[in-house]
Amino acid sequence: MALKPWYAVATPHEDIRAGRLSEAVFAANLWAVHQDTAPPVYADPEAFFAKTFLTVGLGNVLRRVAQALAGAADAGNRVLSLQTAFGGGKTHALVGLWHLARHTDVIRRSAACADLRAALGADLPAAVRSVAVFTNQTCDVVQGRQTPEGVHTYTLWGELALQLGGVALYQRVEANDRARTVPQGLFVDILRQAAPCLILLDEIADYCVGAAAVRVGDVTLADQTISFIQQLTEAVQQVAGVALVATLPASHLEVASSEKGQEILNRLEKRFGRMGADVKPVADDEIYEVVRRRLFESLGEPRDHITVADAYLKMYQEHSSELPSEATRGSYRERILNAYPFHPTLIDALYLRWGSHSDFQRTRGVLRLLASIVGDLWQRRHTETQSQPLIQPCHINWRLDPLHAALTRLWGVAYESVAAADVVGERANAVQLDEERGGDYLRERIAQGLAAAILLGSFGGQGERAGFSARELKLCVARPEVNWAYIDGALLELETRGFYLRAADAGAAGKRYWFGSKPTLTKLIVQYRAQFAARPVDDAVIRTLQDQVANLRTEPAPWRVIVNPSTDLPEQKALTLLVMPPDCAYAPNDLAPSALQRVLQLSERCGNRDRLYRNTLLFLLPSARGLERLRSALREVAALEAVGRDYADQLDTEQREDLMRRLEEARKTVGQALGVAYAHVARVEGHAVAVADVAEVKPSFAEHLQAVWRQVVEEEEWVLRRVGPVTLQKVGLVPTEGGIRVKDAVEAFLRYTDKPMIASPSAVLEGLKQACQEHLIGLARGIALNNLQKKWCGAAATLDASEEGLWIIPPFEEEKPSPLQPSPPSPEQPGTGTKGETTRTAGGQVAPPPPPSQKVQRIRIRGIVPLESWTEVFRCFVAPAAQLGLKRLHLGIAFELQAYDEQPLDENDPRVAAMREAARQLGLEWEEEKPA
Repeated sequence: MALKPWYAVATPHEDIRAGRLSEAVFAANLWAVHQDTAPPVYADPEAFFAKTFLTVGLGNVLRRVAQALAGAADAGNRVLSLQTAFGGGKTHALVGLWHLARHTDVIRRSAACADLRAALGADLPAAVRSVAVFTNQTCDVVQGRQTPEGVHTYTLWGELALQLGGVALYQRVEANDRARTVPQGLFVDILRQAAPCLILLDEIADYCVGAAAVRVGDVTLADQTISFIQQLTEAVQQVAGVALVATLPASHLEVASSEKGQEILNRLEKRFGRMGADVKPVADDEIYEVVRRRLFESLGEPRDHITVADAYLKMYQEHSSELPSEATRGSYRERILNAYPFHPTLIDALYLRWGSHSDFQRTRGVLRLLASIVGDLWQRRHTETQSQPLIQPCHINWRLDPLHAALTRLWGVAYESVAAADVVGERANAVQLDEERGGDYLRERIAQGLAAAILLGSFGGQGERAGFSARELKLCVARPEVNWAYIDGALLELETRGFYLRAADAGAAGKRYWFGSKPTLTKLIVQYRAQFAARPVDDAVIRTLQDQVANLRTEPAPWRVIVNPSTDLPEQKALTLLVMPPDCAYAPNDLAPSALQRVLQLSERCGNRDRLYRNTLLFLLPSARGLERLRSALREVAALEAVGRDYADQLDTEQREDLMRRLEEARKTVGQALGVAYAHVARVEGHAVAVADVAEVKPSFAEHLQAVWRQVVEEEEWVLRRVGPVTLQKVGLVPTEGGIRVKDAVEAFLRYTDKPMIASPSAVLEGLKQACQEHLIGLARGIALNNLQKKWCGAAATLDASEEGLWIIPPFEEEKPSPLQPSPPSPEQPGTGTKGETTRTAGGQVAPPPPPSQKVQRIRIRGIVPLESWTEVFRCFVAPAAQLGLKRLHLGIAFELQAYDEQPLDENDPRVAAMREAARQLGLEWEEEKPA
């Protein structure tokens, strides 16, 4: 049979059900009660005692004070000091005493006070003449207080005299009150006139800390006040029917974290300890009933409590080896009954663990937080899917403002990030785990419940007691209707995922778990890896390649490198390596159809038109397997960068340095993975794609490109650094007749994919020059094949790939000019012989000797040259001038060329003659300047 949820059995008080919780409801204020300004739960005696569980300690205090007021107590029981930790119920006890003294008639007849009457028995006091209250809010240490009676008080003794006996008794100490000096021996008579009376002092240590700043002669008001307390306690001992009850903090940290605060507390403890008796209003084992009485209007039928307690005990006994030993005993069943509808672990964690914090008000703080939890669960009772036979730590909603505020105030604002990242945030690890597993995990919020319990138990433990052990966690979250095995699975997964979750070995208790304020770097990285595991990173692949290419310090090869070329890639007239995107991955022995189409499209088309220069393109292709490694490396970099971006301010110095080391290593891995990923190089041969594996894998992309260059040049011989004679013959560049322009030969290697690729045009030019020297071909310069000015064969030639008038011609035997010598004398042609003989003409006249060769110092060529003829100008004038070793060339708008040389030129030099003839054909003015 299904267990009833707690909200079907117990009913919270109306203010909790309605969500109208006020801080004042849980903050007892004695001075406000005395002034009749407190909430009804404190100001009304019936409401107060109806919601107050009469603990043993509180019953003892009420009984002893009642006996003192009745005059039945001996001197030793008339002064009491209540000294407990912050929130230990001290002020609540004083409020109970105030009602005992002021409302004895109500206590005698009210049903709500039946427990109190039973505890007091015959000791219920008769009418009390007066009650005096002094707290840290009663009288300002500097300005004092203007009272309704028209009296302005300044000190503790002035207030007590006025409240106990009105203006008449105040006048007895008025001078001392104004002078802020202790009335010596006056209070015995004042107490006798006021008896039976009750004096309640609350937060007196805090008041004295402020009074220490007010000088009174050579001492302070604090010194005067502590001295007066000594006289007051002695006076109370001397007067029957008078009781004095004061509260003291357990630690000076609750007063002021200073030496002065500690000194004041020590002095007060001595004064009250000399005459008083210490009493603890709430014992640890009574907190269950205190909480239940204060928060619940009705607890329902006891048989329902028993059914739940029996079911839990049975579950614990069935899994006894996985739980703390005390959980399987019958005594733990009694604890469940005493705490119902709460599970004992919830109250214990708040009261004992959180209560160890000096700023946590133990009873008041536990009530405030539990009221928030109860109110939240009650409001969500119709929509909540978690089973709730009891209210357990796994049911805490850490989004609640009171819980969130207490968490950050007591334990640090860093825990706001802890809760958001691991416990209750929209994308918290526990939330994601429940959503991923679905089913019972999501319905019962298994992981979220564990995380909520771990966060609760992360505080207040010391040493090996930090956090909850695995056994304690199971006690906190296990429910009879939830599969027990879920707990271990969720805990193991949370240990892996939790950014802030810590775990340490706890011996026989297994591991202990708690949340720290600093994220664990390894878990952050693991979690971020999981988040990035499915993210596409191909864009990052392209960006990385582009960065690598842009940062190349030296060119690894005489090519241009372009990453991720577009379909409208412009003409590439020089060798170009195209690094293809990941969608062009190469599969063994073939390209994927889409990749093949992409490569061929780039080779054949230049946007919307045919590509002319098709034989300049090499393709660097990724492999499917290599890409996965590269993608993995890039995801690692992205995950590490995200950790640094999101958590840099929460990591300590050591963690940040560790993250930087990991990131540096990951980026290095990316560089190495690039070569592994791009391990195939391809070219188009005819209309097919040829692919070769890159034999060497280098640690950097720059070195990898060098390896690719060696592959295509040395291994595959796709790219020629010099076109040899065999290749020239193979591609038809060794003519047997006619001729071929050198420029067209170079263009052929750049355009047509049935030819080898060339590293640069010089590869063709150097090959042609070599073939010319070896008489395989001839080379010539001229405007046309029928108008050649110069021919070479078997000699070195100077070639320019851009020159229009260079030709490849069939080989020939170059004519060698014979040395000049005089013709032998003959009768028909007399002349001067070698020995000075005169040579005569046919008419008998003496022929003049041939003129000597003339020298040229400067050449000027002037004229207007059309733009389309400028190529001819360079071919006919600039190139020959360079061959002649001329030093300077001057080019003007109308074209004027002046050539200078240290040695004059021979006007009969064939190169000069060729220039002269070219000027004539172009209609230019030719002028030669002879040496001076």
